[in-house]
Amino acid sequence: MGREAMRSLDAWLAGRTKNAILVIALLLAILIGAADRFVTVDLIVLYLLPILIAAWYGGRQPGLVIAIYCAGSVFVLQSISGMDVDALAVVNLVIRTATYLAMAWMAGSLQESRRQQKELTGFIVHDLRSPIASSITGLQTLEAMPEGMDDLQKEMVALALVSNQRALTLVNGILDVEKLESGKMEVRKESTPIEPMLQECAEQVALWAQSNRLEIEIRSGIERANLDPELTQRVIVNLLSNALKYSPEGTRVTLEAEPNGNQIRIAVRDQGPGIPPEYVESIFEPFAQVKGTKGGTGLGLTFCRLAVQAQGGRIWIESKLGEGTSMFFTLPL
Repeated sequence: MGREAMRSLDAWLAGRTKNAILVIALLLAILIGAADRFVTVDLIVLYLLPILIAAWYGGRQPGLVIAIYCAGSVFVLQSISGMDVDALAVVNLVIRTATYLAMAWMAGSLQESRRQQKELTGFIVHDLRSPIASSITGLQTLEAMPEGMDDLQKEMVALALVSNQRALTLVNGILDVEKLESGKMEVRKESTPIEPMLQECAEQVALWAQSNRLEIEIRSGIERANLDPELTQRVIVNLLSNALKYSPEGTRVTLEAEPNGNQIRIAVRDQGPGIPPEYVESIFEPFAQVKGTKGGTGLGLTFCRLAVQAQGGRIWIESKLGEGTSMFFTLPL
């Protein structure tokens, strides 16, 4: 829950305007300054919090403004309270100011570099999609006309097709995650029948399940819910694919939907090996994968988390080694 709260706070702050961030950081600095009058411990480190918030979410300029305010606040408080402002206090002010300004500048610069890197990555990935899609079309045409190709050539075409499809999946995953993180992906909620949606999701992975002798069981205890059907289906298919990938042959994957107060709760349960405890919290981070596993892009569960959060929901995992994994997410009705 702590990590989830931090993600929610980060998303909330990232959505504020530069002026709003400046006000938030200033109010926080004022509160710290007020507390500083009643404690004997120097709160020099605590003042870094509003400075970093202003610089990270607002940019270098708001960060520098808050840094100057925080550096001077102690000096001002000493003057107001009647304490002697001697040379040592002035030196302290200079050191605080230099430290706070440096931290604000570095945090703002780091965030600007991060933003530019994300933009560059987005441009590159977007431009890659067209040639990859064209390559897939060409390879599919070759695959449909096997005349004149020997077995080795057919195998190479099939391998190239699979590799290009994997590359396209990775490209689309990066673009989708970026859109969700930046709030650019539109969420279209509508009253959706739940059981047909679950059936359709199961059908999308049915061939994979059959080839591995896996059974998909569907349990629905709710008729309709107000959600984005496309986003929600993609989340469920991702979770089902993940469950099937790690399920031993002959086992069962269960897909459940049930009311949970004023929410709908959807669960995907498998009978696989389970996830080590140290990976349960980080598994939804971009490119995160459990050590020793192969395949996948590491973006599927990140997409799930962002798609659920975009609809005002929550997603989490419960798992025990040797006892399988249950992945849950809730959405408001």
